Amino acid sequence: MGLLNIILIPEHPISMWLNHRHLYLLGLASIFCGLGWSHALISIGQLIIIGNWIIEFDFKQKLAKLKTSPVIWIVLALFLIHLIGLFWTSDFKYATKDVINKILLLALPIIIGTTKRLRLVEWKLLLGIYVTSLFIITMASLGKYLNILGPKIHDKRELAIYISHIRYGLNLAFASILLIWYKPLPYKTLNAFLAIWFTITLILFQLYTGLIILGVIVFILSIIKRKTIFRNSFFTASFYTLSTFIVALLSYQVMLVYQDFSSTVQLEYDQEDLRRYSATVNGEKYSHVGKDQRKENGVYTRRFIARKEIRKQWEMASSIPFKNEENRDNPIVQRLYRYMSSKGLKKDSLGFSTLSKVEIKAIENGVANYYYMTHNNLQNRLHRTFYELKEYQRTGNASGYSVAMRFEYWKTGLAIFQKNRMYGVGTGDIKIAFIEEYEINNSKLDIIYRKRAHNQYITFLACFGLIGFLIILFSIYYPILTLKQNPLLGITFIILISLSFITEDTLETQAGITLYAVFYCLIIFGLNDFQDKTSK
Repeated sequence: MGLLNIILIPEHPISMWLNHRHLYLLGLASIFCGLGWSHALISIGQLIIIGNWIIEFDFKQKLAKLKTSPVIWIVLALFLIHLIGLFWTSDFKYATKDVINKILLLALPIIIGTTKRLRLVEWKLLLGIYVTSLFIITMASLGKYLNILGPKIHDKRELAIYISHIRYGLNLAFASILLIWYKPLPYKTLNAFLAIWFTITLILFQLYTGLIILGVIVFILSIIKRKTIFRNSFFTASFYTLSTFIVALLSYQVMLVYQDFSSTVQLEYDQEDLRRYSATVNGEKYSHVGKDQRKENGVYTRRFIARKEIRKQWEMASSIPFKNEENRDNPIVQRLYRYMSSKGLKKDSLGFSTLSKVEIKAIENGVANYYYMTHNNLQNRLHRTFYELKEYQRTGNASGYSVAMRFEYWKTGLAIFQKNRMYGVGTGDIKIAFIEEYEINNSKLDIIYRKRAHNQYITFLACFGLIGFLIILFSIYYPILTLKQNPLLGITFIILISLSFITEDTLETQAGITLYAVFYCLIIFGLNDFQDKTSK
């Protein structure tokens, strides 16, 4: 008998609302509401769930459930390996912080695993809260995107409110699947609308990781459920034809962008002949940085520069100082040189005079290549990725380049693992290990960019070695593979999490840990078997 059952009068109206079951649901609802945007709501929900579990008492029955459920202990191995890793850790301050940060990996399996499973109506209520809160957040993001709410944004990652843009995309992708799967909202059309809207926002807000994960999940589930979804061979053939067409179209798009990136814009001068074109029409001598091999659309950005002319023309056209080191992405001068080079222009007054007011405004707002003015977001993202990788290959410096920096992080993390193959560096020494490895390898990454692996698999390998890594994989995947209730939901979620592990340290932040722990534990321990009912 729980504390509330003792202090409240049975059959009293208050006891019908204020009871342990409702507190449990309130805690979950708070977490579900906060997953997409609020660490505070997540923390409140965690405290409610943990506190409610304690004051429920009945520890004898809960202990009995723990003893008779080996799967709970398998899931707990993910947390326990972090405790074991303390034995060969030297930085206990960081290790303690990390263990506390991951306490949900201990608490939720025990709490959800020893609590009565959710009924369908309760599950749909929680999902309704989840998707509704995400819809409200996407509306706020749309307001920022349209410059209606808050200051003008310079980076699409700013559209994610109080959360990583990658985890924002993960939530939207998973919510889209849940809307189609369980239809938690009262009307089918409303569920379909939100599923479509979340997919649109993934594209509009350039949350490409979430979009790719959504595409992979839909494709895999379509194969698994093909007998249910495709009633005849015509629809089956149409689906595979469409899927092949989409993959071919995307591959063709990548090829076209790479061709554009590799080509040289048509020039009216020979950029290799530095003597022939020694001065501008106004008499200013050009300066050239011959050793600087940076290019935009095949044109050197540091050749044919008439700095005095450019500075005068820029300051007449823009209120932003010619060189502003605090400007986002790049100093304005570097961005201007890149943009003019991308059009094949010399960096002088004559070249500047061909720029329109729209182009000058675009340069102020961070556009560094004419290509980005005439192509869609996906093409621009691919083009920037090719540029980042080219610069990384040329200079060995990935600073500021999101894709290239990940390669540097992965390389550093794997180097740490290679030196500590069996047991890793321990729970708390990963931060120190990365700092030292960057120094040993004379990494060209700026100090502010020297971060951890941004790959959960590599982080596990570096922290716990091969033995710990295999234990963790068993802890994560074995319960899903043996799942008898709602197996497709389990497969869906594990695909989502597994793909997120490739580009992010998902289980190193509160939002990532909570997303994983609450959904994973509910799927394994907390839901009744209503898969057949919801798939109809």
